[in-house]
Amino acid sequence: MPPNSAEGDLAKIISAIKRAPYYANQIVEQGVSEARAAVFEVPERRIDPTVLGALASTGIHRFYTHQADAIDLVEAGKNVVVTSGTSSGKSLCYNVPVLNRLVTEPAARALYLFPTKALAQDQLGKLRKILVNGIDAETYDGDTPRAERPAIRSAAHILLTNPDMLHVGILPNHTAWGKFLRNLRFVVLDEMHTYSGVFGAHVALVLRRLFRLCELYGSKPQIIACSATIANPSELFASLAGAGAEIVDRDGSPRGKRYLLMWNPPEDDEGHRRSGNSETSQLLGAFAAHGVRTLAFARSRITAELILTYTREGLSLADPRLAKQIESYRGGYTPAERRAIEQRLFNGELLGLSTTDAMELGVDVGTLDAVIMNGFPGSISSLRQQAGRAGRGERQALGVLVAKNDPLDQYYMRHPAALLGGTTEAVRAQPSNPYILAEQLRCAAYERPISAAELISYPENSLEVLEGLEGEGELVRRSGMWLYPSPHSPAGEVDIRGGGGPSYTIQTARGELGTMEQWRAFMSAHAGAIYLHRGDQYLVTDLNLTARQITVERVEVNYYTQSQAETTVTPKEEIDALSVNTLGVRLEAVEVTTTVDAFVRKSLLDDSVISREDLDLPPSTFDTFAVRFDVPTVKGLEATSDGVHALEHLFLALAPTIAQCEVRDLGSAYYPLWPETGWPAIFVFDAVPGGIGLAETLFASSELWLERVTEQLFSCACADGCPACVLSARCPYANESIDKGEAARILLEVNA
Repeated sequence: MPPNSAEGDLAKIISAIKRAPYYANQIVEQGVSEARAAVFEVPERRIDPTVLGALASTGIHRFYTHQADAIDLVEAGKNVVVTSGTSSGKSLCYNVPVLNRLVTEPAARALYLFPTKALAQDQLGKLRKILVNGIDAETYDGDTPRAERPAIRSAAHILLTNPDMLHVGILPNHTAWGKFLRNLRFVVLDEMHTYSGVFGAHVALVLRRLFRLCELYGSKPQIIACSATIANPSELFASLAGAGAEIVDRDGSPRGKRYLLMWNPPEDDEGHRRSGNSETSQLLGAFAAHGVRTLAFARSRITAELILTYTREGLSLADPRLAKQIESYRGGYTPAERRAIEQRLFNGELLGLSTTDAMELGVDVGTLDAVIMNGFPGSISSLRQQAGRAGRGERQALGVLVAKNDPLDQYYMRHPAALLGGTTEAVRAQPSNPYILAEQLRCAAYERPISAAELISYPENSLEVLEGLEGEGELVRRSGMWLYPSPHSPAGEVDIRGGGGPSYTIQTARGELGTMEQWRAFMSAHAGAIYLHRGDQYLVTDLNLTARQITVERVEVNYYTQSQAETTVTPKEEIDALSVNTLGVRLEAVEVTTTVDAFVRKSLLDDSVISREDLDLPPSTFDTFAVRFDVPTVKGLEATSDGVHALEHLFLALAPTIAQCEVRDLGSAYYPLWPETGWPAIFVFDAVPGGIGLAETLFASSELWLERVTEQLFSCACADGCPACVLSARCPYANESIDKGEAARILLEVNA
């Protein structure tokens, strides 16, 4: 195959797309990053000849600058964070110094933590190619046969696992891991940027549990972290590890020419913008026809499945052979299905893959030419990470961001420089979340009694949380130490991935189809829902809450389903308040109750609503933090509620541009009349129990937030409101009772 495709370089592919019948000036901006040559450097520290020989056997004879810098710092005993681009050889930054130590200290041990099992397996394969004689590396996770686990604990010099297994399988059983912990010299955190939000807070506290056990066994391992480029690597590392680190950011890896297209679907004569799903499918099919190997990223599982369906339908008429070379990939598939798809992509059997962010991390699927992102992926860092999956070394690569018709995506279509030239966001983990902290302190107390003196490495509110657990009888205090009063570890009850509740199995008449978290089951696998799996449609006939089972049957229908949820917000405590012009803004501790109470059937053809059906599912309630806007009544308006509803949608949609998060990390609600003030109120809240700091960030930037909401509303040319401004696909009221004109008059009054 030629360097990139069957028809030449990517510039020619872009030109061909611009001549295609479906092209209607969708490209609003074309960013180009020129090729960059490799920059090499020789490490100052000595590397054992056997390690150098093992590297040479795989074709590695020199080190990039960031690799040399990292090797020298680790060899000097420093904690290190490496931030460099995708496919820049970050794994050598830890593999080389680890192997160097193991050659001279055979009793030493290293623990590699990866965010997913698949990534650990992928890295194990690469690591084994450079292992020197006598050094053993093994994965240890939920898929490891129990019969093999004792031998791995005893013999493995390098253990590759994930935070989940460390949390539930290793730390609670640390007495069986005494030899390993006693000799632990290195802890590696790969893909550090993924440890954010709830997951990041849990991982930070799991690591503190690990380090306090290392102290018990007499070891103090160095920590080596690798991350995509983010704004705050030092801060994130400190939050996760409770320690400082040296930053390595001189990326010396080569890079080919890269294109990034900002693609805005066109509007028809009536001002309706073409579906982003249809545009993505059109591009995926076109790239396949040009021989361009492509990943298409979707923001949800159902969208990934819809893109697969649309792409296959489009290709089956022109070239059925190509239609069979397009697949989907997401969480919820069985491990065997995922491995088979990965292998087909790696071997070149597939030309296109419609995927969720499950494929964002660096599992090796071979060389890709292009990436299509169906909607802004939530952060500039994620956008660059996804786009970086295409192109390796000096190969060209093409990225296309297909905008959704929502305020966030349309904001970036009007401000392309904010993406093409913008800086990456900060990534935050907040281990002080009282809910997460309480869960992890229970686990820590089971493993080893906790003293007040050792809380110096824990969040400031840890003593308060410990005393609360003592008062509830969850912990007991003896001789100044807190102990867990049960012989059974609580770790199995703690979901470190986000507390989505227990897992549900999806059953067909032929057997298990996959699994799903409880919150996702309530949203997308209730009775009557259409569940999509690898392009096939299944009707959910039963959601059994007791058995935690979803029963489905194969169907072929012309619609998909979307749930609707009712949310109420109850303030509990005011933390801070300010005014932005005439808009009152408050930061509050609140209680949020959400109930999935209905779903709609939508046409696969044009997304129109076919029907609506009520549901009877239990509510979920949690405490969190919210920003509340008190909206003054506008003079001359008899009613402002429809305008306030419109503004609620806009404040929520543009919050990610301020808080540097994803829309799904937040929730919102509005009230036509708030009893306390007699004015309408809008709430935007942190959707995580206990909060992860998003509401505080939004509150601190209220003025900028209001400016962006105002600019978005008045820059949209529609007359009565559209998805690019005040309509929302997440609206539980199906976008009824919304008035763009009233929203505009409110903003004019507020900004007067």
